[in-house]
Amino acid sequence: MRDRTAVYAALSGVVAPAATIRFVGHAHARGLVDRPTALVVLVAGPVACGLLLLGAGWVLGVHGRDPLDRMRERPTVRDRVPDDAERHLSEKTLDQPASEGMVPPGLFRHGLLYCLVVPVVALVVLG
Repeated sequence: MRDRTAVYAALSGVVAPAATIRFVGHAHARGLVDRPTALVVLVAGPVACGLLLLGAGWVLGVHGRDPLDRMRERPTVRDRVPDDAERHLSEKTLDQPASEGMVPPGLFRHGLLYCLVVPVVALVVLG
């Protein structure tokens, strides 16, 4: 599997923000939204989305230091595998936290990058 971090970073930091700003710019040019509304959508929308992503990251335990770890228990491998399969796994493996269903941290990083770039570029271009 190839490392596509640079591709995802370019998409979330350049292509997606440019497409978002262009979309809102076309809506403004066609008279669907006025200039202040377009600016509010481009600044407040991604900031709110970024805050939601940070909150979701804490709830799902994606961040390295999670303040909610003290208040919740994560399922272990023992909880996820069938009983007849447990005999084939060691106790150390069975006691590890289950990783299925975990959201990769890169997804949150690229989402946050998008949420930070859109308002900054929108303020520079439209401000």
